[in-house]
Amino acid sequence: MARRTGPNYVELAGMGVTAGACVAVGVGGGYWIGTTSGAGSAVTFAGLAVGVLAAVAATYFKIAKYL
Repeated sequence: MARRTGPNYVELAGMGVTAGACVAVGVGGGYWIGTTSGAGSAVTFAGLAVGVLAAVAATYFKIAKYL
């Protein structure tokens, strides 16, 4: 039986950067839409939720090959 190897440090760092970027883009986009449309902070929280979901999906698809 072959031994599985996990992700190296560069891949883990890339996942962290990707997750952070997803959340930052989600919050930034939500804030921008909220301020330009006058919808307030509810859209910012919706952007946060979208960013977190995107970060989870991106991390899952990166790590799925090691599962």
